[in-house]
Amino acid sequence: MKAKHFAGLDGLRFISITFVVLHHLFTFKANFGLNQYDYPILGLIGLYGIHFFFMGSGFLITYLLLTEYTEHGKISLKHFFLRRLLRIWPAYYLLLVIALLVLLQLPFFRIPGTTDSYLASNFSKSNQYYFAFLPHVQPFFFPTGPYVHHTYTIGIEEQFYVIWGLLFVFLRKWIVVFFIAILICYPLLNVLHHYLHTNATGESKSIVYLRSGITYLQYSRFSTFAIGSLFGWAYFYQKSWIYLFKKAWLQLVVYLAIIVSIVMEITVPFLQNEYMAFLMACLMLIGTFKKESLINYNTGWLTYLGKISYGIYLFHIVAIVLAAKTTVVLFNMEKNLGVLCFTVVLTMLLSILFGHLSYFYFETIFLKLKRRFRKVQTGHD
Repeated sequence: MKAKHFAGLDGLRFISITFVVLHHLFTFKANFGLNQYDYPILGLIGLYGIHFFFMGSGFLITYLLLTEYTEHGKISLKHFFLRRLLRIWPAYYLLLVIALLVLLQLPFFRIPGTTDSYLASNFSKSNQYYFAFLPHVQPFFFPTGPYVHHTYTIGIEEQFYVIWGLLFVFLRKWIVVFFIAILICYPLLNVLHHYLHTNATGESKSIVYLRSGITYLQYSRFSTFAIGSLFGWAYFYQKSWIYLFKKAWLQLVVYLAIIVSIVMEITVPFLQNEYMAFLMACLMLIGTFKKESLINYNTGWLTYLGKISYGIYLFHIVAIVLAAKTTVVLFNMEKNLGVLCFTVVLTMLLSILFGHLSYFYFETIFLKLKRRFRKVQTGHD
């Protein structure tokens, strides 16, 4: 069976990872007294990066599950869950061991404010949420753990895999209707959530539970996954409209929309997540058309960096702290653009180094096992 490779996906993954790393770098710099530049735009590009991950998962998983059903006449939930487990869990637990059992005990790796807050809480019980693979639930009850706060996205992804796998097995014929229903319901949930926060009086248990439930649904980003899934469905069935993204003029419109939305900090009331996910889905489609894409996301170095992007994402907070501490030692709190650039470059280099080590010396051990349960050949792990 010929492997299916989505041109540009690896490159776009790395670019999105870079956005997230930069966002977190400028967030954490304040902890070390290095917050001499305040760029709100970096928070926004971080959100776009996260939405690309979620949307991309919806796109890819939907395409692969449709392909598996078409080629085999059924979907093996057992093999699907084993593949996701072998891809996600090993490096995740490696980070937990390093961060919560080693770095947390070393004074050098203390993050001002964050580490103290975590240790002052019931951190042993908090750790149980992380080790039970519930990092997306942990923030609802405890301060987030140093070096692992970003793993909430991994928990959200794993929740998505479970729900989507079950949907494709038991509701496959209605899957598109389900995606559309999510996109209709989510704006209504956003409106209701806004109303409950601004107009609801009193704190009755029913209101508290309702508000918490809506918050969790918003936090789970099902609408973002649904948008990616609809684009993945359209790509699988080769719907005619997807070929419009081969056109140079439409690609320029998409790029302009993304740039303007970020630079102008455009927000769409009650539809912001869906708006960002839609733009990222358009970008994903552009990247899949290797020959027609105005920007080549499929270069050798981008493909390599995209391949190790999971490790980069997991360990980039460690890189940020090391870069920040190095900057403080070398430049004695000096504040100028050169120092800023040094911190950014060192952070990216360390993140890439950690991602490389994680992928080639740890993750590949489990990826070889994962391939035994593969039903559809792809060029992506």
